[in-house]
Amino acid sequence: MTRRIGILLCDTDNPFWREKREQYQRLAPLWDVIPEFRAPRAGNDPEEQRKVLEEMMGEGYDAIVINPLSSTNLVPVVLHAGGTPLFDVGPKCDAAAVAGAPGYHPVPVADFREQGRVVADELVSGFGKNPAGWALILGGFRDAMHSEARCRGAFHAFAKVFPQDRILTGYADFCRKKAHGFVHGLLAALPDMRVIFCANDLMALGALQAVEERGGCIPPVGGIDAIPEAMEAVRGGRLFCTAGIVQEEVVRLVYGTIDQWFGKGAGLGNPLLPPVVYRRKG
Repeated sequence: MTRRIGILLCDTDNPFWREKREQYQRLAPLWDVIPEFRAPRAGNDPEEQRKVLEEMMGEGYDAIVINPLSSTNLVPVVLHAGGTPLFDVGPKCDAAAVAGAPGYHPVPVADFREQGRVVADELVSGFGKNPAGWALILGGFRDAMHSEARCRGAFHAFAKVFPQDRILTGYADFCRKKAHGFVHGLLAALPDMRVIFCANDLMALGALQAVEERGGCIPPVGGIDAIPEAMEAVRGGRLFCTAGIVQEEVVRLVYGTIDQWFGKGAGLGNPLLPPVVYRRKG
């Protein structure tokens, strides 16, 4: 039986989501599904993403895959999903907020805190104890569960090296331009910034642009997602590191979970996908 599956993405500009879409399309025949993709028209807009999901609920999908931009933006729709099963990849909805929602099914794929920890560990791997200067952790949206978990992992790693009052936290909404502006202003106020962790690669590339524009001693910058431009920056020795999970494995896990649910009414108990770290040479 061919199933029509709606897949709600976060945006269409980030190469991370473009690759994810390609994998969903490529692997769809293996599970006899037809994927149809939607995303916020404004891109990376939590409120717009909620409105798109509301529209999708009336379009007759057999199931909908969701990728919430924040822990709460899709909750109102999830709580009134009716008979349409929703599969939350991550998961990224606040578990307490969606508790008891009959159509909600979390799909665990990765340990987001571990992703942040391994990248931050790489960033400070050559540092001694209590170095002079500051460390920056740059998150996405303030209430995005995966971003907050990555930031907590990074803080744990940084706190093994830096005094906690020398670790700063900021937010740039997963946006490259906002990250550039934030870091540009911060470097003007704190020129002795020693290391910068970003909760995704687009923010890392924006932060990297800011530190390169400033010149002088460039602090190492790391991100998460392993998008092509970040990988190129790592190979070129500009970005210190990034980490990612294999997107084909994520999509296989999602399709497999949906298939298992329709077959037996339950999901799969798969292990979380480990992060793969890519670091510049030297």
